[in-house]
Amino acid sequence: IIPKRVLEIFPKGIINIHASLLPKYRGPTPVQNAILNGEKVTGVTLIKLDEKVDHGPILTQKEEKILEDDTSDTLYARLFKIGSDLIYQTIKNSIKGELKLREQDDSKATFTKLLQKNDGLIDFDNLPSPIKIDRMIRAYYPWPGVFFKYKFDNKEKIIKLLPKNKIQVEGKNPMSYKDFINGYPQGKEILNKLGLN
Repeated sequence: IIPKRVLEIFPKGIINIHASLLPKYRGPTPVQNAILNGEKVTGVTLIKLDEKVDHGPILTQKEEKILEDDTSDTLYARLFKIGSDLIYQTIKNSIKGELKLREQDDSKATFTKLLQKNDGLIDFDNLPSPIKIDRMIRAYYPWPGVFFKYKFDNKEKIIKLLPKNKIQVEGKNPMSYKDFINGYPQGKEILNKLGLN
């Protein structure tokens, strides 16, 4: 949030790149929420900042498909590359006076929140659906990650679920599902219960 006294220093305003098609997914985690919600398309919006979060008038937008194997990491990288290309042309058009500002429709606004570490924690006794788990793995990579606690030989371990069908037991390197099944007697049962086999 930029105070009004700072905004007023810049006669032509301040341009902000936001990784969603505003007014959808305002706030700090637009990409994670788009993946979590199973969106097929997202995009980049350039706005002129005002005093509210991701609220200012729209300068330009560009859509981008969400791929089936996209993580928040890969999708953010693509979106900000698109944003960097857009901002160059937008500044040129702004200087020429060719930009038409479009107010956002606040009635269609949705909001995201900061992620917490425990957002990635799965309750193994009350599991989400396999589709939801897949979306969580991709949305929460690289942070906060998706993990659950499980007892091996009476010792509770944290197990992380990673993109590209990888799994990591606390204290061990990431491994394939096949190696997990071969290395841990409970491996097949765990993956079956998660719907990841």
